Amino acid sequence: MTEREPIDSPATLPGWHFPWPAFEVNWGRAALLVVDVQNYGCNPEAGIGRLVAQRHPEIAAYYLPRLEQIVIPNVERLLSAFRSAGRQVVFTRHGPLLADGRDMIVRRRRRDTELRAGSGVPALWSRGTFEHELIAALQPVEDDLVVDKNTSSPFNSTGIEWLLRNMGIEALVVVGMATDMCVETTARDAADRGFDVIVVEDATATFFERHHRAALSGFARVFGQVWSTDDVVAALEAG
Repeated sequence: MTEREPIDSPATLPGWHFPWPAFEVNWGRAALLVVDVQNYGCNPEAGIGRLVAQRHPEIAAYYLPRLEQIVIPNVERLLSAFRSAGRQVVFTRHGPLLADGRDMIVRRRRRDTELRAGSGVPALWSRGTFEHELIAALQPVEDDLVVDKNTSSPFNSTGIEWLLRNMGIEALVVVGMATDMCVETTARDAADRGFDVIVVEDATATFFERHHRAALSGFARVFGQVWSTDDVVAALEAG
């Protein structure tokens, strides 16, 4: 096994002359944003998870154990911590809002068509399907907010910014799937809109470790901070 490349930080790039993203989190105004922990991507018996296991076992050997053994348990810990502290939890779900997908942009419709032609399954499933639902282990409870989006970032296809600002949210702790796709795009969009953003390294996943670490390194240099689950839980309990 090759040595993992580090996520960029002041410690790994001491000569980096641009300032690192710095902020003090107001934990009284922080929310946990759980991105797309849906059956289509996070359930090994459904959707993309099953397709990867059947056709790309070398990818599944990394991705599925990371989800089951690391990411989902850590998201459960974070959900418990935020709820116990009385802080807001927000889930997003990704997919077409209409069964025929005509509400999606052309590029995404084309991607679904091409993937379905080659594999028999789409890239995304529409609202109301089993694959679109959140996985059984990470279900919302009363007062959690669930936002359905048809773009990678909810800031581009929903009123999530308005909702967060109505609730007085200033900081977002972002977790979920996939690190280099919807998680990264959501986190960058949130940062560009003035939210303080933390992405939790061990509560996110994507199909390739190198893409996971590259996405987090790029985010950490410019947009926000990358923490561990342990660090978030400790800070939330202290603050």
